Amino acid sequence: MKKKLLSMAMVLAMLLAGCGQPAASPAATPAPERASTSQEQTVLAGDVNLRVRIAGDADAGAVLIALHGGPGNASDYMVSLEQLASGDLAVVNYDQRGTGQSTAPDEGYSMADYIADLEAVRQAVGAEQVHLFGHSWGGVVALRYAAAHPQQVKSIILMGSGVLTPEVAQAIQRNKAQRVAALQEQGIIPQNVSTMADLLPAYFSNPRFEMPDELKNMYYSPVVEQRTWQSLANYDFAAGLDKLEQPVLLLWGEDDPFGSEMAEATRDALVEAEVEFVVLQGCGHYWHECPAAFFAQMRAFLSLPPAL
Repeated sequence: MKKKLLSMAMVLAMLLAGCGQPAASPAATPAPERASTSQEQTVLAGDVNLRVRIAGDADAGAVLIALHGGPGNASDYMVSLEQLASGDLAVVNYDQRGTGQSTAPDEGYSMADYIADLEAVRQAVGAEQVHLFGHSWGGVVALRYAAAHPQQVKSIILMGSGVLTPEVAQAIQRNKAQRVAALQEQGIIPQNVSTMADLLPAYFSNPRFEMPDELKNMYYSPVVEQRTWQSLANYDFAAGLDKLEQPVLLLWGEDDPFGSEMAEATRDALVEAEVEFVVLQGCGHYWHECPAAFFAQMRAFLSLPPAL
């Protein structure tokens, strides 16, 4: 069993880290400068300082904490979520440990560490209960936090994420490999993949999608990715999820390169939760390709008024 779980972790390190960056990436891509009227603060979580960004008034209404993909990416590509912020909802983004503008410990990348970091952010913003949004790897953290702190979670929104099992890992590995191979045959992805940019077209419904800068310039730390998956070699990602009762919005791009197996496994695992499963047409792994449909679903689920 140990060997099987380790194999799954190695597969997921390649497939679920934000954009599936090659393990040979030589160094962390720096986090770009971000201009915004949002407030930023530093939150101490154990041995790390987490850079937290808050749009809206956390004291005035509900709070949505967003968890970025990776492990190894940062929150710079999540800034578009701040358009949901209003007097009724604060949107909180933060760079997970070791990424972006948060500090990087030499060790301490277990799931317990990621859960404790999220709890520190929740306490810092002063919200008794929060909505959680998790993209890709961020959804894994959101589900594990909800299993550990169910009383603090009001609802969960997942995009391109869900329950990880050895069977799901094998399926998404196969699906993504087929997608990449097809694009290589078309000359869209080079035969010799060497950079993150080489693989990005596989993550979109339209492989020629013109990406916004926040996707082109995403932060990435291969060290954080490696250390995290090493610490999760024997982790049971599904434990306790069958007891969650919070409403869940499960968003999945119809052309996500990972296929639908993870989404279906997640829906089936959350047996006590009220799961709304929505397939976004003309969309891949990122909502940036289908923003109108994505934000309409988000607003409806969070009971926010439609965008003007």
